[in-house]
Amino acid sequence: MAIVKLSAVTRIERRAATSFVFDTVNHLGGWIDDTQMYSNMMNTIRLTLPAGAFAPLIEALRSGGITVDPLGNLGDGRDPSAECMATLQLTFIHDEPDLKRDVPSVPG
Repeated sequence: MAIVKLSAVTRIERRAATSFVFDTVNHLGGWIDDTQMYSNMMNTIRLTLPAGAFAPLIEALRSGGITVDPLGNLGDGRDPSAECMATLQLTFIHDEPDLKRDVPSVPG
């Protein structure tokens, strides 16, 4: 089973954009498997979605202000209800400085 790869960019604030992606995937019958956040520059989201839901996902994200570019097949030729894994690389365009997080000191 091939993993569907999606790449996206947006100017929407990162927390709002990420929540929008999560809600859209959930609404389309899928779920989020994992998320990796890279400062405030990019998120990589692993998700599972019915194969027939990728076109509606892309359409919903685009209408919500997230430009999506599919990097491979979108589950074409598969049973539309079959679960299909995907990755979405979501890059944020903004003028903010890199996000700094305090790391607590650990004794020892």
